[in-house]
Amino acid sequence: MLPSMGRTMVTFLLIALAPAWPAGAQSRSDRVPVLAELFTSEGCSSCPPADRILELLAIEPPVDGVDVIIMSEHVTYWDHQGWRDPFGSVTFTSRQQKYGEWFKLESVFTPQLVIDGALQLVGTDIAGLKAALAKSATKPKPRLTVAIRENGPQGLVATASGPAVAVADAELVWAVTEDNLEVEVKRGENAHRTLHHSGVVRWFSMKKLGDSAMPASIDIPLRAEWKRNRLRVVAFVQSARNRNVLSVGAVSVQAQPPRDTPR
Repeated sequence: MLPSMGRTMVTFLLIALAPAWPAGAQSRSDRVPVLAELFTSEGCSSCPPADRILELLAIEPPVDGVDVIIMSEHVTYWDHQGWRDPFGSVTFTSRQQKYGEWFKLESVFTPQLVIDGALQLVGTDIAGLKAALAKSATKPKPRLTVAIRENGPQGLVATASGPAVAVADAELVWAVTEDNLEVEVKRGENAHRTLHHSGVVRWFSMKKLGDSAMPASIDIPLRAEWKRNRLRVVAFVQSARNRNVLSVGAVSVQAQPPRDTPR
């Protein structure tokens, strides 16, 4: 896809993604939280429109009744095209491959959206996305509350709490995401383009829920180059049996009150 075609597609998709209800008609606390995982890469010319769609999902979902929690997981198998994605990780490549096995796909691809671990589609499929979100909205989840506190100058302690999930095999997954990232791509399919990302997963951890009884806490390291006012801590419970997301929550790092200054 040529860069100019990419911009045209973004414009078309933004129109198609326009919400069907008045802005602010429903508070976030009244909506069903839905996890949207985008598998993407800066080496893929078809990915920028999907990156933009993911950002819009978090701002104002196109389906009433949902609050979309976004995760942008950059894979590594496009790096051979001449541009190494600075956010790429083999962890996400492996995670996508496991989804591919579960969904019985012949091969993985980008951009791919996975909604609540239960549905997968091309990241620019607006009709499919709306249908997936609408289906997820009909399945209320036990509330998962995520709280954080400072843990030294470069760290946090995060706690997830909520009703126990009656599933024998489940995992508690943690992530730190960063919004409003911008990269000037020098080589590869997106050469000479400035790409924008939100929900980029900067840190990822996964534990068996049996090893992390609710409420569960974890130490999270923060790197100096991450902008704290753009970070969110995401936690979700995922079935190891069918990969469905059973409960999900998130909190903005900037929303936390500052620590008391010692006297």
